[in-house]
Amino acid sequence: MDKYANEIQPIHDPVAVDGVLVETWGMRRFSGRVAAVTGAASGMGEAVVRRFIAEGATVYALDLSQERLDRLWGGVAGVIAVAADVADSGSVNAAFDRIRQEQGVLHSLVTAAGISDSPKRMDVEGGHSSAELWTIDDESWNLVIGVNLTGTFFCVRAAVPLIQASGVGGAIVTISSVGAFAPYPLPAAYPASKAGVTGMTRAIAALLAKENIRINSVAPAATRTPMLPTDEALLDSLLALQPIPRAIPASEMAASIVYLCSDEAQFMTGQTVHINGGMVM
Repeated sequence: MDKYANEIQPIHDPVAVDGVLVETWGMRRFSGRVAAVTGAASGMGEAVVRRFIAEGATVYALDLSQERLDRLWGGVAGVIAVAADVADSGSVNAAFDRIRQEQGVLHSLVTAAGISDSPKRMDVEGGHSSAELWTIDDESWNLVIGVNLTGTFFCVRAAVPLIQASGVGGAIVTISSVGAFAPYPLPAAYPASKAGVTGMTRAIAALLAKENIRINSVAPAATRTPMLPTDEALLDSLLALQPIPRAIPASEMAASIVYLCSDEAQFMTGQTVHINGGMVM
């Protein structure tokens, strides 16, 4: 079966964002609004930025490398590229302080920055690393938890006062993973970090709901980003666990993420939205 056979096809005239066509189904839900997206220089974060821009938002694109951000977003109308290390609270606070100085408010945050493992443990050819516990050293564990869980917390903490300043509330979407829910033998730090994101999201949702600040999480399965294993046998084994046996394009995932930031999802908070082709039901 062709893994790409049933990927969604555009049904309206898509919007071009720096030469990339984005299917918005004719919607402009974020005109006049300000969004921030971490992990914005590639993969899911890049797709989310494009979707926000296509629907009229001003977007602060955050990622570790200013060079990569400038290469991708330099000259793109509506995008402000800001280098930030999500695992460093000072760096995060500086980035959000810039948003405060330039915009005064924030309406949406998507925390798409994440890593699957430490670079030194990755199999460069296969795009995966050993799940055996004795191979996971302290440095690797702390790095994954620091980026995926602590980094998400730092960004949410910095964003909430800016969303409060809007006076109308807003929305945050965090990124969990099917790996936090499915019994698949991944290196332990990754599903641990993503399970932590899910629990943290629920706690913050309960805290902020009365201020009309909504926070939800999405738990993707295999998504076509640089984090996806390049080992075809491994990828096939992952996809075989899904009733819909394909990897989801980042643009398709972005559509669901941005929906959760929109006014159409005003009664949703504290939820984990499973986007996994039925791998977890």
